[in-house]
Amino acid sequence: MMNLPDVVRFHLDQHGFPYRLIDCPSVESLDQAAAKLDIPPRQIVRTVLLRDRAGLVMAILPCSYILDFSILCQALQRDLDPLYGIETHHFFEQYGCQTGCHPPLPGAFAIPALADASLVADEDAEVYFDGGNGDVLVSMRAVDFRQVLATARWGHFAVSTEDLDALLSQQAATPQNLVNLTRRYTPAQLREGIEAITELPVMPQTVQWIMALRAKSDVTVKEILQVAEYDPSLAAQVVYWARSPLHGYQGPVDSLETAIQQVLGIENTLNLLLGSCMGQTFHIPVDGPVGLQTFWRHSIYCASLISELVKLLPEPTNVKPGLAYLCGLLHDFGYLVLGHVFPARFFLFNRFLAVNRSVPLDVVERYVLGVEHWHIGAWLMQSWAMPEEVIAAVRWHHNEDCTQPHAEYSNLVLIANRLLRYAGLGEESNHRLPALVMFTLGITREQAMEALDRVQSSMAELDSLSTALRLPAEG
Repeated sequence: MMNLPDVVRFHLDQHGFPYRLIDCPSVESLDQAAAKLDIPPRQIVRTVLLRDRAGLVMAILPCSYILDFSILCQALQRDLDPLYGIETHHFFEQYGCQTGCHPPLPGAFAIPALADASLVADEDAEVYFDGGNGDVLVSMRAVDFRQVLATARWGHFAVSTEDLDALLSQQAATPQNLVNLTRRYTPAQLREGIEAITELPVMPQTVQWIMALRAKSDVTVKEILQVAEYDPSLAAQVVYWARSPLHGYQGPVDSLETAIQQVLGIENTLNLLLGSCMGQTFHIPVDGPVGLQTFWRHSIYCASLISELVKLLPEPTNVKPGLAYLCGLLHDFGYLVLGHVFPARFFLFNRFLAVNRSVPLDVVERYVLGVEHWHIGAWLMQSWAMPEEVIAAVRWHHNEDCTQPHAEYSNLVLIANRLLRYAGLGEESNHRLPALVMFTLGITREQAMEALDRVQSSMAELDSLSTALRLPAEG
Protein backbone atom coordinates (compact mmCIF):
# COMPACT_ATOMS: atom_id res chain seq x y z
CA MET A 1 0.00 0.00 0.00
CA MET A 2 1.32 3.40 -0.97
CA ASN A 3 1.32 5.85 1.92
CA LEU A 4 2.12 9.54 2.22
CA PRO A 5 3.58 11.35 5.21
CA ASP A 6 0.76 12.73 7.38
CA VAL A 7 1.71 16.34 6.65
CA VAL A 8 1.44 15.76 2.90
CA ARG A 9 -1.77 13.73 2.97
CA PHE A 10 -3.50 16.19 5.29
CA HIS A 11 -2.55 19.15 3.13
CA LEU A 12 -3.76 17.52 -0.10
CA ASP A 13 -7.00 16.23 1.42
CA GLN A 14 -7.64 19.62 3.01
CA HIS A 15 -7.84 21.19 -0.47
CA GLY A 16 -10.19 18.50 -1.72
CA PHE A 17 -8.69 18.27 -5.18
CA PRO A 18 -8.51 14.88 -6.86
CA TYR A 19 -5.08 13.29 -7.06
CA ARG A 20 -3.64 9.85 -7.59
CA LEU A 21 -0.54 8.07 -6.39
CA ILE A 22 1.91 6.47 -8.80
CA ASP A 23 4.26 3.76 -7.62
CA CYS A 24 7.84 4.76 -8.38
CA PRO A 25 10.40 2.72 -6.40
CA SER A 26 14.16 2.41 -6.88
CA VAL A 27 15.06 5.82 -8.29
CA GLU A 28 17.68 8.24 -7.01
CA SER A 29 16.51 11.42 -8.72
CA LEU A 30 13.49 13.04 -10.34
CA ASP A 31 15.23 12.75 -13.73
CA GLN A 32 15.41 9.00 -13.27
CA ALA A 33 11.75 8.90 -12.20
CA ALA A 34 10.79 10.75 -15.38
CA ALA A 35 12.75 8.30 -17.53
CA LYS A 36 11.40 5.24 -15.72
CA LEU A 37 7.76 6.32 -15.97
CA ASP A 38 8.12 7.87 -19.44
CA ILE A 39 6.96 11.27 -18.18
CA PRO A 40 8.26 14.49 -19.79
CA PRO A 41 10.65 16.02 -17.19
CA ARG A 42 8.92 19.41 -17.55
CA GLN A 43 5.79 17.83 -15.98
CA ILE A 44 7.66 16.66 -12.85
CA VAL A 45 8.02 19.29 -10.14
CA ARG A 46 11.37 20.15 -8.54
CA THR A 47 11.72 21.88 -5.18
CA VAL A 48 14.61 24.16 -4.21
CA LEU A 49 14.88 25.67 -0.73
CA LEU A 50 16.50 29.11 -0.63
CA ARG A 51 17.52 31.28 2.30
CA ASP A 52 18.65 34.74 3.30
CA ARG A 53 18.59 36.62 6.59
CA ALA A 54 14.82 37.06 6.30
CA GLY A 55 14.26 33.30 6.26
CA LEU A 56 13.39 30.43 3.93
CA VAL A 57 11.70 30.52 0.53
CA MET A 58 10.60 27.52 -1.53
CA ALA A 59 11.16 27.73 -5.29
CA ILE A 60 8.95 25.35 -7.29
CA LEU A 61 9.82 24.65 -10.92
CA PRO A 62 9.88 21.87 -13.52
CA CYS A 63 12.46 19.14 -13.04
CA SER A 64 14.16 20.05 -16.33
CA TYR A 65 14.49 23.76 -15.51
CA ILE A 66 17.22 25.74 -13.74
CA LEU A 67 16.75 28.84 -11.61
CA ASP A 68 17.64 32.18 -13.17
CA PHE A 69 18.99 33.97 -10.11
CA SER A 70 19.20 37.31 -11.90
CA ILE A 71 15.40 37.27 -12.31
CA LEU A 72 14.64 35.57 -9.01
CA CYS A 73 16.53 37.96 -6.78
CA GLN A 74 15.38 41.01 -8.73
CA ALA A 75 11.74 39.95 -8.41
CA LEU A 76 11.97 39.46 -4.66
CA GLN A 77 14.55 42.14 -3.95
CA ARG A 78 16.38 39.53 -1.90
CA ASP A 79 19.82 37.95 -2.17
CA LEU A 80 18.94 34.26 -1.85
CA ASP A 81 21.25 31.27 -1.60
CA PRO A 82 20.26 27.59 -2.02
CA LEU A 83 20.49 25.41 1.07
CA TYR A 84 23.08 22.64 1.12
CA GLY A 85 21.69 19.21 0.27
CA ILE A 86 21.92 17.95 3.83
CA GLU A 87 20.17 21.07 5.18
CA THR A 88 17.30 20.57 2.74
CA HIS A 89 17.03 16.92 3.74
CA HIS A 90 16.87 17.84 7.43
CA PHE A 91 14.16 20.44 6.81
CA PHE A 92 11.78 17.92 5.24
CA GLU A 93 12.74 15.06 7.55
CA GLN A 94 11.48 17.01 10.56
CA TYR A 95 8.00 16.82 8.98
CA GLY A 96 8.15 13.06 8.52
CA CYS A 97 9.44 12.90 4.94
CA GLN A 98 12.00 10.33 3.88
CA THR A 99 15.59 11.50 3.29
CA GLY A 100 15.87 13.06 -0.15
CA CYS A 101 12.11 13.63 -0.52
CA HIS A 102 11.06 17.27 -0.98
CA PRO A 103 7.30 17.70 -1.62
CA PRO A 104 6.50 21.06 -3.32
CA LEU A 105 3.80 22.03 -0.82
CA PRO A 106 4.85 25.27 0.92
CA GLY A 107 1.54 25.58 2.73
CA ALA A 108 2.17 22.26 4.48
CA PHE A 109 5.52 23.54 5.75
CA ALA A 110 4.44 27.14 6.47
CA ILE A 111 6.99 28.89 4.26
CA PRO A 112 6.49 31.37 1.37
CA ALA A 113 7.00 30.15 -2.18
CA LEU A 114 7.56 31.12 -5.78
CA ALA A 115 6.22 28.85 -8.50
CA ASP A 116 7.30 28.99 -12.12
CA ALA A 117 4.34 29.56 -14.45
CA SER A 118 5.66 27.03 -16.96
CA LEU A 119 4.30 24.31 -14.65
CA VAL A 120 0.72 25.28 -15.43
CA ALA A 121 1.04 26.56 -18.99
CA ASP A 122 -1.29 23.73 -20.05
CA GLU A 123 -3.99 23.58 -17.38
CA ASP A 124 -5.27 20.19 -18.55
CA ALA A 125 -1.84 18.55 -18.42
CA GLU A 126 -0.85 16.28 -15.56
CA VAL A 127 1.68 17.50 -12.98
CA TYR A 128 3.71 14.99 -10.96
CA PHE A 129 5.54 15.62 -7.72
CA ASP A 130 7.40 13.93 -4.89
CA GLY A 131 4.98 12.41 -2.37
CA GLY A 132 7.47 12.51 0.49
CA ASN A 133 7.85 8.81 1.27
CA GLY A 134 10.45 7.83 -1.30
CA ASP A 135 8.48 5.49 -3.54
CA VAL A 136 5.47 7.37 -4.94
CA LEU A 137 4.73 10.39 -7.07
CA VAL A 138 1.56 12.41 -6.65
CA SER A 139 -0.28 13.26 -9.88
CA MET A 140 -2.95 15.93 -10.42
CA ARG A 141 -4.12 18.29 -13.14
CA ALA A 142 -2.09 21.45 -13.56
CA VAL A 143 -5.13 23.64 -12.90
CA ASP A 144 -5.64 21.90 -9.54
CA PHE A 145 -1.95 22.13 -8.69
CA ARG A 146 -2.14 25.87 -9.21
CA GLN A 147 -4.97 26.04 -6.66
CA VAL A 148 -2.99 23.94 -4.17
CA LEU A 149 -0.29 26.63 -4.50
CA ALA A 150 -2.78 29.51 -4.38
CA THR A 151 -0.68 31.41 -1.82
CA ALA A 152 2.52 31.07 -3.88
CA ARG A 153 3.83 33.89 -6.06
CA TRP A 154 3.70 32.79 -9.70
CA GLY A 155 6.04 34.09 -12.37
CA HIS A 156 8.80 33.20 -14.84
CA PHE A 157 12.10 32.81 -13.00
CA ALA A 158 13.43 29.54 -14.47
CA VAL A 159 14.72 28.45 -17.86
CA SER A 160 14.44 25.08 -19.55
CA THR A 161 17.68 23.12 -19.56
CA GLU A 162 17.10 22.58 -23.28
CA ASP A 163 17.16 26.35 -23.79
CA LEU A 164 20.13 26.63 -21.45
CA ASP A 165 21.99 23.88 -23.30
CA ALA A 166 21.38 25.67 -26.60
CA LEU A 167 22.77 28.86 -25.07
CA LEU A 168 25.79 27.04 -23.64
CA SER A 169 26.57 25.28 -26.90
CA GLN A 170 26.22 28.43 -29.04
CA GLN A 171 28.41 30.73 -26.98
CA ALA A 172 32.16 30.46 -27.24
CA ALA A 173 33.76 29.22 -24.02
CA THR A 174 35.59 32.47 -23.36
CA PRO A 175 36.29 33.45 -19.74
CA GLN A 176 33.91 36.41 -20.02
CA ASN A 177 31.03 34.32 -21.41
CA LEU A 178 31.51 31.70 -18.72
CA VAL A 179 31.61 34.32 -15.98
CA ASN A 180 28.48 36.06 -17.31
CA LEU A 181 26.54 32.80 -17.46
CA THR A 182 27.64 31.89 -13.96
CA ARG A 183 26.47 35.24 -12.62
CA ARG A 184 23.06 34.76 -14.17
CA TYR A 185 22.40 31.23 -12.93
CA THR A 186 24.14 31.16 -9.55
CA PRO A 187 23.62 33.14 -6.33
CA ALA A 188 25.38 36.49 -6.10
CA GLN A 189 27.14 35.93 -2.81
CA LEU A 190 28.83 32.75 -3.98
CA ARG A 191 30.70 34.19 -6.94
CA GLU A 192 33.95 34.77 -5.13
CA GLY A 193 35.11 31.18 -5.61
CA ILE A 194 37.17 29.38 -3.03
CA GLU A 195 37.27 32.46 -0.79
CA ALA A 196 33.53 31.98 -0.17
CA ILE A 197 34.19 28.66 1.57
CA THR A 198 34.89 29.77 5.11
CA GLU A 199 35.21 26.26 6.48
CA LEU A 200 35.06 22.69 5.31
CA PRO A 201 32.80 20.06 6.90
CA VAL A 202 34.22 18.50 10.05
CA MET A 203 35.67 15.03 9.63
CA PRO A 204 32.99 12.51 10.74
CA GLN A 205 33.73 10.41 13.80
CA THR A 206 33.59 7.20 11.78
CA VAL A 207 36.20 8.53 9.36
CA GLN A 208 38.44 9.43 12.29
CA TRP A 209 38.20 5.88 13.63
CA ILE A 210 38.95 4.34 10.23
CA MET A 211 41.93 6.65 9.76
CA ALA A 212 43.25 5.65 13.18
CA LEU A 213 42.96 1.96 12.22
CA ARG A 214 44.72 2.55 8.88
CA ALA A 215 47.63 4.11 10.76
CA LYS A 216 48.12 0.97 12.89
CA SER A 217 50.40 -1.81 11.77
CA ASP A 218 48.48 -4.63 13.47
CA VAL A 219 44.79 -4.00 12.87
CA THR A 220 42.47 -6.87 13.74
CA VAL A 221 39.08 -7.86 12.39
CA LYS A 222 37.71 -7.31 15.89
CA GLU A 223 38.65 -3.61 15.70
CA ILE A 224 36.83 -3.23 12.39
CA LEU A 225 33.83 -4.98 13.95
CA GLN A 226 33.80 -2.35 16.68
CA VAL A 227 33.53 0.41 14.06
CA ALA A 228 30.76 -1.52 12.32
CA GLU A 229 28.85 -1.87 15.59
CA TYR A 230 28.72 1.94 15.76
CA ASP A 231 27.09 2.00 12.31
CA PRO A 232 25.57 -1.41 11.44
CA SER A 233 25.05 -0.37 7.80
CA LEU A 234 28.83 -0.49 7.36
CA ALA A 235 28.89 -4.21 8.11
CA ALA A 236 26.16 -4.82 5.52
CA GLN A 237 28.12 -2.76 3.01
CA VAL A 238 31.34 -4.75 3.52
CA VAL A 239 29.49 -8.06 3.10
CA TYR A 240 27.85 -6.72 -0.07
CA TRP A 241 31.23 -5.71 -1.52
CA ALA A 242 32.73 -9.08 -0.67
CA ARG A 243 29.93 -10.93 -2.48
CA SER A 244 30.86 -9.26 -5.76
CA PRO A 245 32.13 -11.72 -8.40
CA LEU A 246 35.03 -9.28 -8.83
CA HIS A 247 36.89 -11.01 -5.99
CA GLY A 248 36.44 -14.52 -7.31
CA TYR A 249 35.52 -16.00 -3.91
CA GLN A 250 33.54 -19.21 -4.39
CA GLY A 251 32.19 -19.84 -0.89
CA PRO A 252 29.28 -18.18 0.94
CA VAL A 253 29.97 -14.74 2.43
CA ASP A 254 27.63 -14.85 5.41
CA SER A 255 29.49 -12.75 7.97
CA LEU A 256 31.68 -9.70 8.30
CA GLU A 257 34.59 -11.87 9.44
CA THR A 258 34.42 -13.97 6.26
CA ALA A 259 34.13 -10.86 4.10
CA ILE A 260 37.28 -9.33 5.60
CA GLN A 261 39.49 -12.37 6.27
CA GLN A 262 38.67 -14.54 3.26
CA VAL A 263 37.77 -12.04 0.54
CA LEU A 264 38.69 -8.37 0.90
CA GLY A 265 41.54 -8.26 3.35
CA ILE A 266 41.90 -5.72 6.14
CA GLU A 267 43.55 -2.91 4.14
CA ASN A 268 41.13 -3.08 1.22
CA THR A 269 38.19 -3.15 3.64
CA LEU A 270 39.43 -0.05 5.43
CA ASN A 271 40.03 1.79 2.14
CA LEU A 272 36.52 1.07 0.86
CA LEU A 273 34.97 2.01 4.20
CA LEU A 274 36.98 5.22 4.26
CA GLY A 275 35.87 6.24 0.78
CA SER A 276 32.23 5.42 1.48
CA CYS A 277 32.09 7.21 4.84
CA MET A 278 33.87 10.28 3.48
CA GLY A 279 31.55 10.42 0.48
CA GLN A 280 28.40 10.33 2.59
CA THR A 281 29.47 13.59 4.26
CA PHE A 282 28.76 15.44 1.02
CA HIS A 283 25.52 15.70 -0.93
CA ILE A 284 25.60 16.35 -4.66
CA PRO A 285 23.24 15.54 -7.55
CA VAL A 286 23.26 11.93 -8.72
CA ASP A 287 23.13 12.72 -12.42
CA GLY A 288 25.47 14.65 -14.71
CA PRO A 289 29.00 14.28 -16.15
CA VAL A 290 30.48 14.80 -12.66
CA GLY A 291 27.40 13.84 -10.63
CA LEU A 292 27.57 11.26 -7.83
CA GLN A 293 26.90 8.30 -10.09
CA THR A 294 29.69 9.16 -12.51
CA PHE A 295 32.01 10.24 -9.69
CA TRP A 296 31.97 6.86 -7.94
CA ARG A 297 32.08 4.89 -11.16
CA HIS A 298 35.17 6.76 -12.32
CA SER A 299 36.79 6.55 -8.88
CA ILE A 300 36.32 2.78 -8.62
CA TYR A 301 37.64 2.20 -12.15
CA CYS A 302 40.62 4.46 -11.46
CA ALA A 303 41.47 2.70 -8.20
CA SER A 304 41.13 -0.75 -9.79
CA LEU A 305 43.29 0.24 -12.76
CA ILE A 306 45.95 1.64 -10.42
CA SER A 307 46.00 -1.71 -8.62
CA GLU A 308 46.81 -3.35 -11.95
CA LEU A 309 49.47 -0.74 -12.79
CA VAL A 310 51.19 -1.19 -9.41
CA LYS A 311 51.73 -4.87 -10.25
CA LEU A 312 53.76 -3.74 -13.25
CA LEU A 313 56.21 -1.59 -11.30
CA PRO A 314 59.74 -3.03 -11.36
CA GLU A 315 61.20 -4.14 -8.06
CA PRO A 316 62.17 -2.68 -5.73
CA THR A 317 59.37 -0.14 -5.44
CA ASN A 318 58.36 2.08 -2.57
CA VAL A 319 54.74 2.29 -3.76
CA LYS A 320 52.31 0.70 -1.31
CA PRO A 321 49.49 -1.03 -3.24
CA GLY A 322 46.76 -0.26 -0.70
CA LEU A 323 47.72 3.39 -0.49
CA ALA A 324 47.85 3.66 -4.29
CA TYR A 325 44.32 2.19 -4.47
CA LEU A 326 43.14 4.77 -1.93
CA CYS A 327 44.67 7.57 -4.03
CA GLY A 328 42.63 6.42 -7.00
CA LEU A 329 39.49 6.23 -4.89
CA LEU A 330 39.83 9.76 -3.46
CA HIS A 331 41.60 11.74 -6.20
CA ASP A 332 38.47 13.57 -7.45
CA PHE A 333 36.92 14.31 -4.05
CA GLY A 334 37.11 18.02 -4.80
CA TYR A 335 33.98 17.58 -6.92
CA LEU A 336 32.02 16.38 -3.89
CA VAL A 337 33.07 19.46 -1.91
CA LEU A 338 32.23 21.85 -4.75
CA GLY A 339 28.86 20.24 -5.42
CA HIS A 340 28.02 20.35 -1.73
CA VAL A 341 29.07 23.95 -1.16
CA PHE A 342 28.00 25.43 -4.51
CA PRO A 343 24.90 23.43 -5.56
CA ALA A 344 23.59 25.93 -8.13
CA ARG A 345 26.97 26.42 -9.78
CA PHE A 346 27.61 22.67 -9.75
CA PHE A 347 24.34 22.09 -11.61
CA LEU A 348 25.34 24.69 -14.21
CA PHE A 349 28.81 23.15 -14.45
CA ASN A 350 27.30 19.72 -15.23
CA ARG A 351 25.01 21.19 -17.89
CA PHE A 352 27.93 22.96 -19.56
CA LEU A 353 30.05 19.82 -19.61
CA ALA A 354 27.17 17.83 -21.10
CA VAL A 355 26.94 20.07 -24.18
CA ASN A 356 30.60 21.08 -24.53
CA ARG A 357 32.60 17.87 -24.54
CA SER A 358 35.47 19.47 -26.45
CA VAL A 359 36.09 22.31 -23.99
CA PRO A 360 38.96 21.65 -21.54
CA LEU A 361 37.63 20.73 -18.12
CA ASP A 362 39.93 23.06 -16.22
CA VAL A 363 38.72 26.07 -18.22
CA VAL A 364 35.08 25.42 -17.29
CA GLU A 365 35.99 24.69 -13.66
CA ARG A 366 37.94 27.90 -13.29
CA TYR A 367 35.27 30.24 -14.60
CA VAL A 368 32.07 28.45 -13.55
CA LEU A 369 33.09 27.01 -10.19
CA GLY A 370 35.76 29.59 -9.43
CA VAL A 371 38.33 26.94 -8.52
CA GLU A 372 39.63 23.66 -9.93
CA HIS A 373 38.62 20.40 -8.25
CA TRP A 374 42.17 19.35 -7.39
CA HIS A 375 42.68 22.58 -5.45
CA ILE A 376 39.66 22.18 -3.19
CA GLY A 377 40.23 18.41 -2.98
CA ALA A 378 43.77 18.84 -1.69
CA TRP A 379 42.49 21.38 0.82
CA LEU A 380 39.98 18.86 2.14
CA MET A 381 42.58 16.08 2.35
CA GLN A 382 44.93 18.36 4.30
CA SER A 383 42.24 19.56 6.68
CA TRP A 384 41.16 15.97 7.33
CA ALA A 385 44.77 14.85 7.88
CA MET A 386 44.80 12.27 5.09
CA PRO A 387 48.13 10.55 4.28
CA GLU A 388 50.68 12.75 2.49
CA GLU A 389 50.61 10.35 -0.47
CA VAL A 390 46.86 10.92 -0.91
CA ILE A 391 47.23 14.70 -0.64
CA ALA A 392 49.94 14.60 -3.31
CA ALA A 393 47.83 12.44 -5.64
CA VAL A 394 44.80 14.73 -5.27
CA ARG A 395 46.89 17.87 -5.78
CA TRP A 396 49.07 16.80 -8.71
CA HIS A 397 47.15 14.12 -10.67
CA HIS A 398 46.74 16.36 -13.74
CA ASN A 399 50.40 17.42 -13.78
CA GLU A 400 52.84 15.53 -16.04
CA ASP A 401 55.85 17.38 -14.65
CA CYS A 402 55.32 16.70 -10.96
CA THR A 403 58.56 16.29 -9.02
CA GLN A 404 56.97 16.72 -5.59
CA PRO A 405 57.40 14.12 -2.84
CA HIS A 406 55.21 11.04 -3.48
CA ALA A 407 54.96 11.95 -7.19
CA GLU A 408 54.74 8.24 -8.05
CA TYR A 409 51.22 8.17 -6.58
CA SER A 410 49.99 11.20 -8.51
CA ASN A 411 51.65 9.81 -11.65
CA LEU A 412 49.77 6.52 -11.30
CA VAL A 413 46.49 8.44 -11.06
CA LEU A 414 47.50 10.53 -14.10
CA ILE A 415 48.19 7.41 -16.18
CA ALA A 416 44.99 5.70 -15.01
CA ASN A 417 42.88 8.75 -15.92
CA ARG A 418 44.44 8.95 -19.38
CA LEU A 419 43.88 5.22 -19.94
CA LEU A 420 40.25 5.43 -18.84
CA ARG A 421 39.57 7.89 -21.67
CA TYR A 422 40.02 4.90 -24.00
CA ALA A 423 37.13 3.25 -22.16
CA GLY A 424 34.99 6.39 -22.38
CA LEU A 425 35.26 7.10 -18.65
CA GLY A 426 36.01 10.45 -17.07
CA GLU A 427 36.27 14.01 -18.29
CA GLU A 428 40.02 14.00 -18.95
CA SER A 429 40.39 15.74 -22.34
CA ASN A 430 43.88 14.34 -23.00
CA HIS A 431 44.25 10.60 -23.59
CA ARG A 432 47.90 10.74 -24.65
CA LEU A 433 49.90 8.55 -22.31
CA PRO A 434 52.68 10.63 -20.67
CA ALA A 435 55.92 9.17 -22.03
CA LEU A 436 58.30 10.55 -19.40
CA VAL A 437 56.05 9.53 -16.51
CA MET A 438 55.66 6.03 -17.98
CA PHE A 439 59.42 5.73 -18.43
CA THR A 440 60.09 6.96 -14.89
CA LEU A 441 57.74 4.37 -13.41
CA GLY A 442 59.02 1.60 -15.71
CA ILE A 443 55.68 0.85 -17.38
CA THR A 444 55.40 0.34 -21.14
CA ARG A 445 52.43 1.39 -23.26
CA GLU A 446 51.69 -2.25 -24.08
CA GLN A 447 51.62 -3.16 -20.40
CA ALA A 448 49.35 -0.22 -19.60
CA MET A 449 46.85 -1.14 -22.34
CA GLU A 450 46.81 -4.75 -21.14
CA ALA A 451 46.07 -3.52 -17.62
CA LEU A 452 43.15 -1.51 -19.01
CA ASP A 453 41.85 -4.63 -20.80
CA ARG A 454 41.89 -6.56 -17.51
CA VAL A 455 39.88 -3.84 -15.79
CA GLN A 456 37.40 -3.62 -18.68
CA SER A 457 36.80 -7.36 -18.41
CA SER A 458 35.32 -6.71 -14.94
CA MET A 459 33.09 -3.77 -15.83
CA ALA A 460 29.86 -5.33 -14.54
CA GLU A 461 31.41 -6.10 -11.16
CA LEU A 462 33.04 -2.66 -10.89
CA ASP A 463 29.75 -0.95 -11.76
CA SER A 464 28.06 -2.93 -8.99
CA LEU A 465 30.73 -1.86 -6.51
CA SER A 466 30.45 1.81 -7.52
CA THR A 467 26.69 1.66 -6.97
CA ALA A 468 27.20 0.19 -3.50
CA LEU A 469 29.66 2.95 -2.59
CA ARG A 470 27.33 5.81 -3.46
CA LEU A 471 24.29 4.36 -1.69
CA PRO A 472 24.00 3.92 2.10
CA ALA A 473 23.69 0.22 2.82
CA GLU A 474 20.52 -1.09 4.38
CA GLY A 475 21.07 -2.71 7.70
